[in-house]
Amino acid sequence: MSIGENIKNLRKAKGFTQEELASMVGIRQCTLSQIERNTKPISLSLSYEITKVLDCNLYDLIGVERS
Repeated sequence: MSIGENIKNLRKAKGFTQEELASMVGIRQCTLSQIERNTKPISLSLSYEITKVLDCNLYDLIGVERS
């Protein structure tokens, strides 16, 4: 899966709407939508903010299993 799909799945698992997550990390809902659709790249700093809100780690966002 892509980073955008992983963010979407993690967001939904936590029960957040796009608008709620976007507000919590300081971006607009349309920006989050573009990230989830993989039409807009995500910065490392924004990735970190999203991991804090979704209580996950960067490995979860990029879809890599740690060994």
